[in-house]
Amino acid sequence: MIMFAGIWARIQGYVAAAGVVLGIVISAFLYGRTDGKADAAAEVAKNNARARQKSKEVENEINGLDDRGVDDGLAKWMRDGKR
Repeated sequence: MIMFAGIWARIQGYVAAAGVVLGIVISAFLYGRTDGKADAAAEVAKNNARARQKSKEVENEINGLDDRGVDDGLAKWMRDGKR
């Protein structure tokens, strides 16, 4: 038992330092994850705003066309060979 106490006395400082380093690494990892989540949420919001703007532009363009214009615009998407 005394032998283990002597070994523990020698390595106690190293174990404490390793614990501090491990705590710093875990803290940095968790901070990076929360920062990454915030960046991802901002990117999603930006993409959603861009998609809403594009949708509004297309809707305004279609609303400005008459029936023949809409038919001509959609003809390229038809599969029945009326191209």
